[in-house]
Amino acid sequence: MFNRDIPYNQLPLLPPDFNFDDVALLKLVNKANNSLFELKGMANVLPNSGILVSPLSIREAVASSGIENINTTVAEALKADVVYKKSELSGAEKEILRYRDALREGYKMLKRDEFLNTNSFIEIQSVLEPNKKGIRKIPGVAIRSSKTGETIYTPPEGQDVILNKLKNFEDYFNDQTKFDDIDPLVRMAVMHYQFESIHPFLDGNGRTGRIVMILYLVLTSRLELPILFLSKYILENRDEYYKKLRGVTENEEWRDWVFYILQGVDTQAQETRKNILQIKKLMEEYKKISQKDGIHMTSHILDYLFSNPFYSQKKMAESLKVHRNTAAKYFHELEKTGIIQKFKYKQGYIYYNQKFLNILSY
Repeated sequence: MFNRDIPYNQLPLLPPDFNFDDVALLKLVNKANNSLFELKGMANVLPNSGILVSPLSIREAVASSGIENINTTVAEALKADVVYKKSELSGAEKEILRYRDALREGYKMLKRDEFLNTNSFIEIQSVLEPNKKGIRKIPGVAIRSSKTGETIYTPPEGQDVILNKLKNFEDYFNDQTKFDDIDPLVRMAVMHYQFESIHPFLDGNGRTGRIVMILYLVLTSRLELPILFLSKYILENRDEYYKKLRGVTENEEWRDWVFYILQGVDTQAQETRKNILQIKKLMEEYKKISQKDGIHMTSHILDYLFSNPFYSQKKMAESLKVHRNTAAKYFHELEKTGIIQKFKYKQGYIYYNQKFLNILSY
């Protein structure tokens, strides 16, 4: 019997004892898979879809951190990545950029090893929380309501217990044949509940869990790049998110939880597809402008313009491997056409692409 005040060491292992063969659920599985397929195809029409991982992951990081009440705007986070030194970053901006870096690290490990394990999850969390990294050792960790202060859930306690449950989690995450009767999107929802319930770290559990969820879509070839993010959907439906998590724990309401996550996948896949289409049109617009006005617009410059909507001469010179004077010339040409604008910052200028920023800012 579950008791919210007692460490939930009896958290059942995966897979759950539940039949997901539900007509309405399976219809939504198909719909969400179709939306993912369309998103994957749309990403492939870009000349270099990989450039979108950084700006989209920063946008995701803003929403994911917002769920944990770490608040800033997409514009401020994107600007911070280009403009500020590490010593100048606010606490929220540091958290956002760590999230982007943690996603990159997780994706790199997945592509290299073709699996993720407990050490991978620990590595992702250590990038997010360098001062609180590693498996929980302190007993008595409880999750409490921010409104009433009452205990909502007490996760499993003891390193051996936590590691045992993480081993079961990683086996379920990586074995694509043993559980092939369950659609990967359903499994992803199940695993997200399980990871949040294990709550293996002192901090960063939610953000690590959301990164792992998206990397699972890459592992199962639902996506080639981690460009589908659920945090905006969860942030906009946060009360429902926590309510449905508790519903699984207290009443085994798996159907409602999986339905909620599938709706998030479908919603965000369609939205991200729309964003990529907007970006593709903007790229084509810039190509036409460059041809019409006779400005220098190589594929490398175009990639750089869509790596972040904020730019500096130093960053462009480093990215394109050109002299800063050459970068200044490029910026002068781009500014003349109206593609970019600038503002004064310290002894120089920061340039920005308002149309691209508008897309990323929803």
